[in-house]
Amino acid sequence: MSTNIAQAPTGTEPTALQRFAAAAAAHGDVITDVGVLADRGRDYWGVGGVAGLLLRPHGRADIAPIMRLACAHNVAIVPRGGASNCSGGMMAAPGRVLLDLSGLDRILHIDAQCRCARVEPGVVNAHLQTAAAPYGLCFSPDPVSADLATVGGNIIENAGGPHALKYGVTYNHILSVDVVLPDGSTVTFSADDEGPDLLGVLIGSEGTLGIITEATVALRPVAEVTHTLMGAFATAREAADTIAAIIATGVVPAAVEWLDRAGIAGLQQFYDTGYPLDADSIVLIDVDGTAAEVSHDQAVVERVLRERATEVRIAEGDKDRAALWFGRLNAPHSVVRSGKGFFIGDVTVPRDRIPEMQEAIQATAARHADGLLFIAVCGHAGDGDLHPTTFYDRDNPLAASALEAANNEIIEAALELGGTITGEHGVGTEKIQFMPKRFTAVELAAQRAIKQAFDPAGLLNPGVMLPERSPDEPDAEQFGAAVRAALAGGVTPDPDAPLAVGDNADITVNLGNLSLLVGAAATIESVNRHLDEHGVACAAIPTTGGERSVGELVATAAGPERDRIRHALLGADVTVVDGQSPARFGAETMKDVAGYDTKRLYISAHGAFGALVALIFKINVTG
Repeated sequence: MSTNIAQAPTGTEPTALQRFAAAAAAHGDVITDVGVLADRGRDYWGVGGVAGLLLRPHGRADIAPIMRLACAHNVAIVPRGGASNCSGGMMAAPGRVLLDLSGLDRILHIDAQCRCARVEPGVVNAHLQTAAAPYGLCFSPDPVSADLATVGGNIIENAGGPHALKYGVTYNHILSVDVVLPDGSTVTFSADDEGPDLLGVLIGSEGTLGIITEATVALRPVAEVTHTLMGAFATAREAADTIAAIIATGVVPAAVEWLDRAGIAGLQQFYDTGYPLDADSIVLIDVDGTAAEVSHDQAVVERVLRERATEVRIAEGDKDRAALWFGRLNAPHSVVRSGKGFFIGDVTVPRDRIPEMQEAIQATAARHADGLLFIAVCGHAGDGDLHPTTFYDRDNPLAASALEAANNEIIEAALELGGTITGEHGVGTEKIQFMPKRFTAVELAAQRAIKQAFDPAGLLNPGVMLPERSPDEPDAEQFGAAVRAALAGGVTPDPDAPLAVGDNADITVNLGNLSLLVGAAATIESVNRHLDEHGVACAAIPTTGGERSVGELVATAAGPERDRIRHALLGADVTVVDGQSPARFGAETMKDVAGYDTKRLYISAHGAFGALVALIFKINVTG
């Protein structure tokens, strides 16, 4: 069905958009109704614009010809899923096509035995959870927006959620994706592919590199039992130290959520949170597993809480658990009903820097008290991902400027504390101005080379994530050529390319953050010895390997070894092959979705993108 395809006036040439619309009508419903364009061109928060037209493809097989037409007519495409993103990542505009993928919403197959599902990109997260439940399974990513967010959106944003601490983010649960690239060609990226981790680069790319037409996702068994504990604390430092003490026992909670004193007091004016009003911070902790596992973990967590918290509550039944979680999860609904406005921020800091981040946020709130009501510091404390939620009176003329200034100051504070500008929500357009502060010119050049390799014409979701090129940004043509080679079927190892550079064999275990920083020259034997001394383990490090270096391990990994590295790698200090300039991709933060996940290219790349200098991995306590 086509609706009101605008025709060029008699005697004039049709525009590129009109020619595209006429050709694309064979592959989808073309809609130019201004009301529909205005409605569908904005996200849940009202951010966006009005596209030149909206296109609803008939099926996933129509995406490739649509992209070929877009390429032929030089028309920009803006993908749309559930539009629940919080970063202004879907920017419709005149002359652009809004490609509405929400109708591609079929769950194609659930394989209970293999614990996986094949889905189209428009499947809503909550609908997949409902479909998997009869098999005793679930899809681990559980963003608060699960009722709106699609699986395709989860993938391109690398969504997390409260339970990512134990079960990982979306990246850890994607087995393969079928993708249409901007030129209309098709490719399948798989977790089992050998060579550079292109699947990892696509995940979290905010719809700028390709359009997912089908995904195979891993499912996991629903926990047999889940109990919730709450601890109230006199100071944020005591709360953070308690979280570290719990994790140091070897217990990995399913969720560790945080709410500060300003949030408790502020939300109390809208509804009864049920939380102690005299606490500086409260922490909610889920433990799950079999009955025996939960009994053990709950006893350990309760013991640590009672040693440190001013108040401890335990909820074992569903009703009591819902009551404990109500205060943390009900805020947006209650505030919307009140008529007040709110904005959910997103920054990540190392877990042990949360108290300083909370202090910085409340100092920001005090500076902008004339335009804001309050800022609640809440979020996923187990992995340092905080969502400072700013509340304001919609009628206050100072609110808009205060909100923008406060959000910017919070992001600056996170960077100063060794954190990142976004852990879950993405860069979009909201945080694009902070990319040059998060990354060096060399690091941005490498990411721009990725975009140009995937999308030479710049037609897919333009203006999102990457800022305009600055004069000091170097050329990264050799890096881009390596990306193009990987896309074309694989890089050819150069026997003369260095896998690692320098003699950095330092090994640092951060127990408070459960991370390992290791020089690329360190041997596997020395790393294992160091891990044993600290009572921790790292899944990426083989138990045998002798004098083989960690740099060689990562650069040449294959099979199960490569898979373990994929899931454990947090960051990499590297050189970029153009000039062998130093760069860091990733960090010691557990969540980081700022920019393209460039460190993934160095896995199994045999030095094609540059050499390794140091690696950052997740670790776990063994005893």
